[in-house]
Amino acid sequence: MASKFGVSANPKKANYTLGKDKVVVVAVQNHNDYICGPNLIPQRKVAGKWVTIKTNSPNPLNPAEKQYDEFDIKASFGNKKGTYRFKVDVERHDKNGNHVATVGTFYTNEFYIK
Repeated sequence: MASKFGVSANPKKANYTLGKDKVVVVAVQNHNDYICGPNLIPQRKVAGKWVTIKTNSPNPLNPAEKQYDEFDIKASFGNKKGTYRFKVDVERHDKNGNHVATVGTFYTNEFYIK
């Protein structure tokens, strides 16, 4: 599982199939002792370069909290086959859930939509 800055995020499986799978499921977890979580930003590999898809999903999580986030394959990925990953901005939040700072960035493992 991809992890950095006390946050983990990774797609539940490496291969998704158009017409069979409706969503890409990402497991996310906060290992910190404060509210923090991943802001998931999908990217697609095009001609050998990563291109950011204009959508994101912030996940403020309480300490030790684990959840699953879902990205609709049709809406988020345009029903396009290819190689994908998530850019993960680790964001710290105050006790009211307001964004305080972006702690750092890491990337999940690649996954494929076939």
